[in-house]
Amino acid sequence: MEPLSPSAFDAGAVARAAAAALEDARQAIGVKRTALFWLDAAQGRLKCVATAGPGDRDRWVGQTLATNLGMAGRAVREGHPVWTPDLLADPRVPIAPWLRERLEAENLRTVAAAPVRVDRAISGALGFLDGPGRTYDERALERLGRLADEVAARVARTSRGES
Repeated sequence: MEPLSPSAFDAGAVARAAAAALEDARQAIGVKRTALFWLDAAQGRLKCVATAGPGDRDRWVGQTLATNLGMAGRAVREGHPVWTPDLLADPRVPIAPWLRERLEAENLRTVAAAPVRVDRAISGALGFLDGPGRTYDERALERLGRLADEVAARVARTSRGES
């Protein structure tokens, strides 16, 4: 099967499946926001294709990150769940200006991300964003990885016309 392109999330069944899966993941972990970043290999960028949480989704969806930026880029590069207690203050993780603005506006500091795999290939990252003070231990990071796998499976089944 051809890799799913970021444009597959623009509308229709894939967009609805992604939105529902992100809301389920957000509620399961209890974070303020989840965001799905899909790899556009041709551009070498991650595109935010869906998000769940309060506020204006249009300030997220469509934005892009170079694969060397943010926790989503780090999860894709390293191939496992990662987190930081304060992305705005973490000198090890550069972030895009648009993301800094969103984090400040929504008081999101703790950011975790897990790679999203379709047919065993990393296709993007699922971000879990919350206010200050949240922490993740090894078990919690494993759970994030399982949720990212569930989101990937739901999106892939929908893109294939399966229920």
